[in-house]
Parts: sequence; C-alpha cells; structure tokens
Amino acid sequence: MLQIIHLKNDLRQILRDPIMAILMVVPLLLIIAFKLMVLYLVPFIQALIEFDILPYLYYVFVFVVIMCASMLGIVTGFMMIDDRDGKISELMSVTPLGRNGYLINRLLFSSVLSVFYSILGYYVLNVVELPFVTILFVSLLSSNYSIIIGLLIFTFADDKVKGLAFAKAINSLTLFAFTDLLALKWLTVLSWFFPPYWITLVVQTPHTLLVYGLALLVNFGWLFLLIRHYRKK
Repeated sequence: MLQIIHLKNDLRQILRDPIMAILMVVPLLLIIAFKLMVLYLVPFIQALIEFDILPYLYYVFVFVVIMCASMLGIVTGFMMIDDRDGKISELMSVTPLGRNGYLINRLLFSSVLSVFYSILGYYVLNVVELPFVTILFVSLLSSNYSIIIGLLIFTFADDKVKGLAFAKAINSLTLFAFTDLLALKWLTVLSWFFPPYWITLVVQTPHTLLVYGLALLVNFGWLFLLIRHYRKK
C-alpha cells in the first residue's frame, strides 16, 4: 500500500514539472524515431554508399538503451533534488520506511522503467539478435545505469538548474559505448572503467561469461561508491 502511495506521489511530482514530464516520454519517442530511421534512412544510405553499415546497426540499439536509461536517471535525480529542497527525504528518514527505504523507492522508479524501455527497444528496433538471457542482462545494466545517473545528479548538483547543466555533461559518458569504432587502444582501456562501454561489449559478445562478470563488477562498483557517498551525507 505504501509503495502505491509513493508511486502516485511520484507521478504527480513528474506531471507538475514540464521538463521531467518530457523526459519520461522522450524514451518512447526515441525508440520510434530510430525505428523509422532503420526502416527508411538506412536503406537510403545503403543505396548511396558501398560501405555495408548493417553489421553496425546494433550500435543503434546500444545508443537507445543508454539514452533511455540516462533520461530516466535524470528524472530520478531531479525528483531527489526536489525531495531534498522540500525536506521530504529528511522526513522519510524518521518514518518506518527509513532513509534506505526512501532511496530504494526512489531508485526503483527509474530502474523498472529502464528495464521496460530496454526490452521494448530491442523488439521494436529489431537490429540485433540476442539470447533472451542477454536481453535481460542488458536491461539490468540499463537499469543500473539509470540509478547511477540519478545518484550522480543528486550528489553533485545543488539544485535543478545546476542539475540540468550537469546532466548535459553526464550524457557525454555515452561516448564510451562507441570508443571501439575509433580503434584507439588507450581510449578503449579508459572505457573499461565506465558502464556504457560494457553494454556495447555484452551486445557484441553475448556468449562470453567473462564479459558479463566484468560488466557487473564495473556497474555495481559505481553503484556501491555512489550509495556509500549518499549514506555519508
């Protein structure tokens, strides 16, 4: 019952803020836009150039997954900033839910939607064939990435104005998902330490268990550090 009340409050909070409301809808529009691009723009480009871009279309799926998670993470970060400004997070810390319970409730909002949009994006775009286990794993990484983005914004932005500017900078992390295209060894090695890179690598090598393990290590390493910082504040 308490979870339902929090969900209703979250939805009301989002609808009151045009930016957050837009960010909630944009992932769906993004999926539709890239589906249209795959259907109509890619064949047009293929007809103009001799280079075969079809083997690289999985990057479209990777980009959509990361951007959807990023936008939902921004929404979560903004909601947590609102809660901090309104002293709601402090109030929740003295309720049975507690500070940790508040954090879990807040982060679940974006993480569950990230899973949904990742799976939806995979089947709508239909640009790569993956085992179902890999689809779920990529969705998990997407979910975790949305939480990371939300915590980064909440941790380093004092208000939503600064949060919006910081969100633009955070979106540059998406570039680490595509460093293999540049064939620069040092840049690829640097990318190992950032979550977006591992979404790409899991999609590229869906049958390599070592990649799954390293992806979990990097993603949950970021999550652990950010949650520990949150608890110290």
